[in-house]
Amino acid sequence: MNTSAKIFLTLILVGTLLYFRQPIKVQILPHFDQIVANVRATFAPCSAPITYKIDTFDTKFGISEKYFLNAIAEAEAIWEKPINKDLFAHDSERGVLKINLLYDYRQDATEKLEALDARVIDGREAYNEFKSKYVGLKSQYASVKADYDTRVALFEQRQNAYHNEVQYWNQKGGAPKAEYQKLQAEKLVLQAESDKLDILLAGVNGLVNEINSTVTDLNRLASTLNLTVEKYNTVGASRGESFEEGLYQSSAAGQAIDIYEFSSREKLVRVLAHELGHALGLGHVDDPKAIMYSFNEGTSQVLSKIDIVELKKKCGLQEASSTSK
Repeated sequence: MNTSAKIFLTLILVGTLLYFRQPIKVQILPHFDQIVANVRATFAPCSAPITYKIDTFDTKFGISEKYFLNAIAEAEAIWEKPINKDLFAHDSERGVLKINLLYDYRQDATEKLEALDARVIDGREAYNEFKSKYVGLKSQYASVKADYDTRVALFEQRQNAYHNEVQYWNQKGGAPKAEYQKLQAEKLVLQAESDKLDILLAGVNGLVNEINSTVTDLNRLASTLNLTVEKYNTVGASRGESFEEGLYQSSAAGQAIDIYEFSSREKLVRVLAHELGHALGLGHVDDPKAIMYSFNEGTSQVLSKIDIVELKKKCGLQEASSTSK
C-alpha cells in the first residue's frame, strides 16, 4: 500500500472515531463518574480518592461555605493521616459524593438549648417548661388537625357532587343556562375552599415542626438531667425519625451526606468524619470512643484502634501478623 493510500485510510479511521466518540461521551458523562466510583469502591477500595462537592448549603446555620469546606478537610484528614493515603478530594464540579448542609427542627432545637444554658440552673424547671409547652402544642395540634380533616372530608364530598353534576350535564350535551351558572358559582366556592385548606395545612405542618423541635428539646434535656421519663414521639409521619446529626445515603442516584445539626466546630468535624467513614464503606463498631460508634457520642478527633483496623481491612492494608491471627 502506498503512502497516499495509508494517509487516506488513516483519515477515514480518525474521522470515524471522532464521529462516534462525541455522541457517546455526551450520553454517558452525567453518570460516568458515579459508575467508575461504584466499580472502584467495589473492586478496588481506597485505590483513588472519593471526590466530593458541596451540593445544598443552608445559610441559616450562620457559617460560610469556606468554613464548612475546612471542617470537611479536617474530617477527611482524620481518616487519611493514620494510613498516609489520600482517601477524599474536593472537586466542586464533578464530585461524586454530594455533601449537604440542611437546616431543620434538629438545629433549631440545638440553638434553643444553647440559649437556655444560662437559665438552666434548675434543669427540672426548664424541662417542666418544655413539657408544658409540648402538652399545649399537642392539644392545639389535635384541635387544628381535627378541624382540617373534617373540612377536607366535607370538601371532597362537595367536590365529588360537583363533578357528578358536571358529568351528568356533559352526557346530556350541555347544561341549561341556569344550571351552568349554578355550576360555575359552585366551582368558585370550591376553589376558595381549596385555597383555605392549603392555608390550614400550612398551619398544621408548622405545628408539626414546632412539636418536633420541642420534642427534641425534651428528650435531650431528659437525657442531660438523667430523668427517668419515657421518650416523647413526634407527630409528623414523614418526620418521625430518631435524632440524627447526619446521614449517609447511597443509591442508584448517587452518594450523599446530609448534615442536620451541630453545636460546635468539634461536633461538626466529628459527624462529618463519621459519615465519611460510611462513604468509605465502613459500618458501625461497638467501641463508644470510636468515630464509627453507632450513636456518634464520643469526643475524640482521632481514630480509635477498631476504626483503624476496619479502615485497613477495607483498604486491604492489613499487616501479615494481624491477618494470621
